[in-house]
Amino acid sequence: MIVTKDTKLHDVVIAEPAVIAVLSRFGITLGIGDNTVRHICLERGINDTFFVAVLNAFINRDYAGCDAFAACKPLAADFLKRTADYYSRFLIPNVEQHFNLLIRRNTAVNSNLELMHNFFGEVKSDIAATVCAVGDRPTPCCAVEEKLGDLISMFVIHLSGNYDVNLCQAVLFAIIGLKKDISLYNRICSSLG
Repeated sequence: MIVTKDTKLHDVVIAEPAVIAVLSRFGITLGIGDNTVRHICLERGINDTFFVAVLNAFINRDYAGCDAFAACKPLAADFLKRTADYYSRFLIPNVEQHFNLLIRRNTAVNSNLELMHNFFGEVKSDIAATVCAVGDRPTPCCAVEEKLGDLISMFVIHLSGNYDVNLCQAVLFAIIGLKKDISLYNRICSSLG
């Protein structure tokens, strides 16, 4: 899906529910009605060109319109700061909460969950050292994106024993969402030069 200013925002959310996390950084919550992106941005005082670029970059890995980030450097820098805050206040605690519950409910003796949890602790430290330590010059954190990919692979390939399937999926989906979001963060940082 390619988002334009004339796209109904609810169509974007229905097609790509993970975008809800991005909307929250613009102060947009559910209950958006039947309005276009242009209308919602005008109503909330959001730069619609930048907003469309962020949504498209999040939804489409190969989105070529990232030059809008360089053209809107102050908006991009502010968005990256809000992203760092979102990670430290919501996204990382969500992964941790689910991960801790999954480990507590794990009955398998030979499960790899503790090792994966420890690895996530390293990733969390890397995020704190790069993304959440954003100053005036945010930098991409490609190593974090790669480590999250490794963690996803660990779940898919190496998880063993009996474990709560629903909690495991919640942890995995949260990690996948974090990786996708870090990818957006990295592309915005890279476009700022």
